[in-house]
Amino acid sequence: MQVNEDYNQFIKDVILRYYPVNESALSLLYSIAKIKRLKKNEVLLPVGKTAKDIHILYQGAIIAYFLDIEGNTYNKNIFLEGDFVASTVSYLTNSPSNFALEAIENCVIISFNYKNYRQLINDNDDLKNFHISYLEKNWVIDKEKREIDIVMKDATSRYLELLEHHPDLDERVPLIHIASHLGITPTQLSRIRKKVKK
Repeated sequence: MQVNEDYNQFIKDVILRYYPVNESALSLLYSIAKIKRLKKNEVLLPVGKTAKDIHILYQGAIIAYFLDIEGNTYNKNIFLEGDFVASTVSYLTNSPSNFALEAIENCVIISFNYKNYRQLINDNDDLKNFHISYLEKNWVIDKEKREIDIVMKDATSRYLELLEHHPDLDERVPLIHIASHLGITPTQLSRIRKKVKK
């Protein structure tokens, strides 16, 4: 299925949040984009499978989670509209993913084959600069902030900050996933939510 103008505009809006990529470079991205649909609870990337694609989430919600040896899940991330979704280490190292990606709502994703995407980055300075900006923001700046917040801020503050960025998160994402994302138990999250609503 070819990407239509709505999807192209969405890709452009997401990319320009990171770097002012020119139209000809954006056109190259449009040319390799594919639209995929996932049903709720469908796994986009299982644990142990090597990631071959990088995605932009157009609609829906996806979680990234680890499994321990007893089958318990631990959330790594919650992805919503406009987020890049992938196992970055897996596609960069061409190795099996240590975590799974699963749709928790019906989703529409815009997918780019990583080899093709990488070739575009190598051949185009604008796309290369975008990719560097994306990695710096998501995997250095935001990652460090989250690590510091987990140590320096209490769970209530982290929960309120999460809602500030995603006001409808409580209605869309099961509380068990939000609690795991915050590094607390569902019971602790229930107490926080009751306290916040008072």
